Amino acid sequence: MPEHPENPGNAEIPEIPAPNLPPAPSLPPEPAAPSPPLLPPVPQPDAAVLPPLQAPREPRAPAGESQMTLMSPAGLNEGDGMDWAVVVGIALIAEFGLLWTAACIGLWRRRIALNRAAAKALDDGRAPE
Repeated sequence: MPEHPENPGNAEIPEIPAPNLPPAPSLPPEPAAPSPPLLPPVPQPDAAVLPPLQAPREPRAPAGESQMTLMSPAGLNEGDGMDWAVVVGIALIAEFGLLWTAACIGLWRRRIALNRAAAKALDDGRAPE
């Protein structure tokens, strides 16, 4: 037998008797599984399906609150972002500016083309129209 550090000199270790425990209590019997809910009969393919007799109930809004809101709860904090009207106004002004710039560039190109055509007509000896 090899020597163990806990047992120097190979001394015999006495066996510890098993503790005397009472038997484990038995588990109560499991309740019977509830039967699945009965499904309504399936209508025939040519049968008309009627709506339910009572309309489903809608969840009620808490007292003092409306069901229709224009802002999410995260947007209720004041001062953390721009108002939506300001954002729409900035977008409209930017769009107007871009369209104005595009129109000015178009007119400028037409004026240059007209001046070139008039200059070419004068070089050819014709009177500009």
